[in-house]
Amino acid sequence: MNLFGNGVNVLLKKVTSLLLAIALVPMAAFSAAAATAPVVPKTVQNAVKVEYNKKQIAFPDQAPIISQGRTLVPIRPIAESLGFEVKWNEQTRTVTINKGKDNIRLVVTQKIANKNGQTINLDVPAQIVNKRTVVPVRFIAEALSYKVEWDPKTQTVLIADNVNPNQVGQQEKPKDTTKPATDEKKPEQVALIDKESIEGKSTKIAVIGLYRVTGKVDPKADLTVVIDDDTHEVDVNADGTFKLQINGDEGIRSFTVKAEKDGKKDTFEGEFISID
Repeated sequence: MNLFGNGVNVLLKKVTSLLLAIALVPMAAFSAAAATAPVVPKTVQNAVKVEYNKKQIAFPDQAPIISQGRTLVPIRPIAESLGFEVKWNEQTRTVTINKGKDNIRLVVTQKIANKNGQTINLDVPAQIVNKRTVVPVRFIAEALSYKVEWDPKTQTVLIADNVNPNQVGQQEKPKDTTKPATDEKKPEQVALIDKESIEGKSTKIAVIGLYRVTGKVDPKADLTVVIDDDTHEVDVNADGTFKLQINGDEGIRSFTVKAEKDGKKDTFEGEFISID
């Protein structure tokens, strides 16, 4: 027998509904606050910056990135700030940098670079990121004789001009006065090879490798191409162009072009691009 009647049941239902509504209010408020709170990406908070002589370099299209512990930056903004010339060869995916007598070449995804004919191993290769070519900034700056430091607190690459002691008032000793005359004889480093024109391509038939090296050199230079420790003498056309085609073992990766004229020598080391 129900001593209290239906009135008590109605009252209990109302109390239960009220308690449930009170419990849901903080949760709804928290959800609304979370939905409206701004989310700041960690990549923005910890963005890598690059400065040249204490002036920050702007990278409008692609920010610097860190890959394998190395900072890579888009090549165009750094070129404009440091004042060097940069060229891009889409066919060979090669970045060429020129400043004064220095010539640097990097091939995208290859962990080697070439500076003035000398091959240098890289910790991280040049890459394509968001349709922008990025290069290891420390290697580029140091190869062009800049001073490079890293500030871990501000996540900043600090690039500065190297100061020559003679530029801060130190008088050069008389015995060193002959050094400029010695340096002036370095026209022997005058380029005999048009490094932009050199291309090496390879393919294979079964287990036989087919290799071709083409390009342009001084028309009067004596030219040799070294492939897999074999030296090949190459005829140069009247306009300076040349072409070498050989068969060899499969898997040869590199070649060296050597030009000589009047006692002057020029060398270029390159990598074969597979066309398979």
